[in-house]
Amino acid sequence: MARRNDHTKEEIREMVIHAGSELIKTSGFSAFSTRQIAKEIGYTVGTLYNVFDSYDDIVLHINAATLEDMRKFIEEGLNPKLRNVKAIKQLAKLYLDFAHNNHNRWSAIFEYNIPSELDLPEHYNQKVEKLFSITESLLSEFISKKSEALKHAKVIWASIHGICVLSLTQKLNVAGTASVEILTNSLIENYLRGIEK
Repeated sequence: MARRNDHTKEEIREMVIHAGSELIKTSGFSAFSTRQIAKEIGYTVGTLYNVFDSYDDIVLHINAATLEDMRKFIEEGLNPKLRNVKAIKQLAKLYLDFAHNNHNRWSAIFEYNIPSELDLPEHYNQKVEKLFSITESLLSEFISKKSEALKHAKVIWASIHGICVLSLTQKLNVAGTASVEILTNSLIENYLRGIEK
C-alpha cells in the first residue's frame, strides 16, 4: 500500500476517477467497487472516504468525467460549417458513436440509481448543462427564446437517447427498423419541422 503522504488529496481524487473509469470501461458498472479501486491505486478504502464524501460522491465524480469526455468528443467532432438540421443530425450521430464506443462508461451514467434524498452536486449539474447547451446553441437558429431552446434541446436529447438504448440493447427490431440513422434522422427532421410551424 502507498503511504498516505505519497499523494495529495487532489492527486488521489484524480487517481480514483481514472481507476474507476477504467474499471467500468473494462468490466461494466456491475463490477464497480471502491475496494477494487483502492487496490488498483494502492490505498485503503478508508483513504478514498477521506477524499470523497461517500460511495455516491465517488460514482458521481466518475460519471461526471464521462459526461465531460462525451462533451469534448461531440464538440471536437462537430463540423462548424454545418447548420440547421444537418448540424443536429451530426450531433446525434456523435452521441450515438460515443455511446457505442464507450458503452460501459455511458451505461454507468444511467445504471447508477441516485438516492432520492441526494441532491446532485453542482459540478455534476454543470456537466449536464454543458451537454444540453451544445444542442441549445444549434437550436438557436430555429428558436430565439433561450428557455424554449433549452426545453427543445432536452426533448431532442431524450429522444436520441431512447433510440440509442434500443440500438445498444439490440432491440431496434421492436421499432421495425435496423437503422439507427433512419430513426434519428426522421426524428430530427420531423421535430424541427414542427418547431418551425
